[in-house]
Amino acid sequence: MFVLIAVALLLLLYSLAYRHTTAALRVETVRAQQQQRDEGTIHAIARGLALLETGLPPSAPYVCGVTITTSTGPNSFTVTFTSEGGDNWSVRSVPTLQGDVPQPMPDTFAILP
Repeated sequence: MFVLIAVALLLLLYSLAYRHTTAALRVETVRAQQQQRDEGTIHAIARGLALLETGLPPSAPYVCGVTITTSTGPNSFTVTFTSEGGDNWSVRSVPTLQGDVPQPMPDTFAILP
């Protein structure tokens, strides 16, 4: 009887440990996938925000493209600047669609003399 109870308790402890291990593995897998998915997009938005600090885009909305080197290689992103009134601008980045060729992102929005 003692062996049967010990085996049952051991299986119970094993199932609890397995549950926590699989939950941690799922969480880590999702986190890694999110990081890989967002890696280029976040860099493209950062470059767009740095560009916005040099001046205002010539039109609203303004669309341009940028190539970002990610862990999976170079990827193209389309960055869209949208005016939200006054000096408020929205910057959005999405992976460039196949066959879509936006103009390259300029170095600056400043008007050169």
